[in-house]
Amino acid sequence: MAHPDLTSHHVNYLIWRYLQESGHADAAVSLQRAWFPDPQNLPFAPYIRTHALVSLVQKGLQYHELESSIDKVRGQCHRHSPVAIFFGPEPFETGFLKTHDAAGTDQPSSPSKVARDRVTNGHPEALTVKRSRKSETNGDESMELDEARSKGTPEPLDGDGDVSMGAEEPEPTFTLTTGSSVGVQITPAKAADLAPDTACLDIGAHVTQTMWRPRDPTVVVAAGDTFCSLWKLSLSSTPVQKKLVDLKGSNSCVSAVAWDTAGEKLAVATYSDLRGTITMYNVNGDAVDLLPEVPRLITGLHWAEDSSQLVVVASDTRISELALWDDTRRPDVFPPPQVIKSPIYDLAWCGRNQVFACGDGSVYQCEMDNSIRLTKTFPSNEPDAAWQFIRCMHTDSSAVAVTACSATATIWIPTHDILIENAHKGDITAIEVRPQAQAQRRNSSIVVASFSTDDDVKVWHVDLESKHFDCLHRLRLGPSLPALTGGFSPDGYALGAASKDRVLIWNVERGGHPMATWAAPGSEDVKEEPDRATNEQNGHAASIGDSALSWDADGKRLAYGFGHQVRILFGPRSSQNQGVANSSQMAIVNLQR
Repeated sequence: MAHPDLTSHHVNYLIWRYLQESGHADAAVSLQRAWFPDPQNLPFAPYIRTHALVSLVQKGLQYHELESSIDKVRGQCHRHSPVAIFFGPEPFETGFLKTHDAAGTDQPSSPSKVARDRVTNGHPEALTVKRSRKSETNGDESMELDEARSKGTPEPLDGDGDVSMGAEEPEPTFTLTTGSSVGVQITPAKAADLAPDTACLDIGAHVTQTMWRPRDPTVVVAAGDTFCSLWKLSLSSTPVQKKLVDLKGSNSCVSAVAWDTAGEKLAVATYSDLRGTITMYNVNGDAVDLLPEVPRLITGLHWAEDSSQLVVVASDTRISELALWDDTRRPDVFPPPQVIKSPIYDLAWCGRNQVFACGDGSVYQCEMDNSIRLTKTFPSNEPDAAWQFIRCMHTDSSAVAVTACSATATIWIPTHDILIENAHKGDITAIEVRPQAQAQRRNSSIVVASFSTDDDVKVWHVDLESKHFDCLHRLRLGPSLPALTGGFSPDGYALGAASKDRVLIWNVERGGHPMATWAAPGSEDVKEEPDRATNEQNGHAASIGDSALSWDADGKRLAYGFGHQVRILFGPRSSQNQGVANSSQMAIVNLQR
C-alpha cells in the first residue's frame, strides 16, 4: 500500500507527541498553539505508535548508513555507526550537559572526566557502553534499553532492526491531558511588560463589559450602564466606533449584552418604564430585529453554543423568569417562561439542551425543547447563601456545574456533591472552568480558577469521581490589588486576572510568577482599599472598582475595561498601529508567545 504524501501536519504531530512523551509540556503547548488547536483529532492520530518520531529517525539513520557506507568504486560495504556518520565522528558526551549547566559555558568537559556514552535512541548496534538511568537524554525508550542491556535482556526488534515498532507498547500518557509536566524548559526571569506599546479607544463613560466578537479578533464591544458601542480594530488605520445605544441623560439603562456564538448577532437589552427590551444588531452595528418586551429588568442574555437559541433571564428581588427564544422561529411573544421564586444571579449552558442557574440557597437545572422547564433543584446546606457565579461543562460521562458564593468564599459543585469551603480569605469575585479539548473530556477531573478580593487567584484541580480537590496554584496580584475578574484563554494555555488598574497573565501549567503584566501609568503610587465586586455578566450595576476582561478568539489579546478607561496594549510586533487615539478607556493586551 502506497504511503500518503508527508505533510507538515504529519511532522508537527510527531514532534508534538515526542515533546509530550518526553515531559516537555510547555514546549508542546507552544507548538500546539502555533500549529493546530486539537492535534488528537487529526485523522491519522490514532494510528501513531509510542516513540514514533524516534523510531522514524532511527530508520532514516540506518538508510543514511547504508547509502554512505557503500564504496561505489570497489563495490564493498563498510559498516559505520549511523550516528557517528550523520552527527560527526566525535561521540556525544552526556557529561557535556551537566558541565554546561553547572558552569554556564559552551565548553565541554574533558573526555577523561565524563563517560563517552553515545545517544542513539534505540539503535541496537551503536551502543557499546552501558548507560546510566540518569542519562541527560529526554526520556524515551533509550533509557529502557539501557536497563534491559544491564540485565542482559534482548530488546524487541521489528523486521528492520528497530525498537518499539513491532513490539507491544504501553498506552501513551499525554502531559497536556493529565496536566503534569516532568520539567519546565523555560522560566522567564522577569515578566514581559505590555505597557510600552500602548494605544487607546476613547469611550467617555464607565465601562462594565468588554466582549470580543466570537471567531473575530478585530471586533470588540464595550458597554456600560448607559451605552453600548461596537469597535472595529485595524493595525493599519484608526479604529472605527459604531454607537449602538446611547442613553446618557435618560431614565433608561443597558442591562445585558451578548454575542451569539457565530458572531452574527449582538443582543442588547435595555430597561425603561419598568419594561425590558432586546434589540439585535449585526456586525456592522445595524439594528436588524426587535424582540417582544418583558415586564421586568432583563439581567442576563445567554446564547447556546452553535445554536440560534437564547435564554433570557428577567429577574427582580423576589422572583425570576427564564424564557427560551429561538431566533429561527420568531414567534410574536415569548414562550411560557419558567418561573423561579428567587433572584437568578447567573446562568450557563451545559451542552445543547440544558442550562444551570444559581440563586439564593439553590442551583437549578433546566432542560429545553420548545420552551424551558425546571427538572431538578440542588439545595445548598446554607439556605441564605447567595450563589452568584456559575460555570458549566460537559464531560463524556456527565454534566458539571460549578458555582460560588461571594460572601462565604465557598465553591460548590452541586452535580457531584463537592464543596470547597473557605476557598479564599476575601469575597470571591469570579470563577472560571478551564476549557478542555474533546480528547480531554474523557477524564474525570476539571480545573477551576477562583478570583478574590484577598489579592489572590487560585487554581483548583478537582477529581469528580473521588471528590478530591487540590489547590494547584496560588497566584498573587500584589498588596491591595484585589482580583476583580479574569478568565482562561480559549485553549486553556493562559490565565488572566484584572485588578483596578492592572492585568496579569500566567502560564496555567507553570503558575508561579506571571509571564506578562500591564499597569496603568502612575498606578504604582496609588493604593486603595479593595472594592466588593458584582457579577457584571448578568447586567448588575458595577461598583467603581469593577473591571471587565475578555479574551479574543485567538487567545492572543485581552479586552480590558476599567473605570472610565479603555486601553489597547499591543505587543512589540503590533506597534505599527499609530492611528489609535491616545486616551484611556479599554485595554486590549496582545500576547506574542
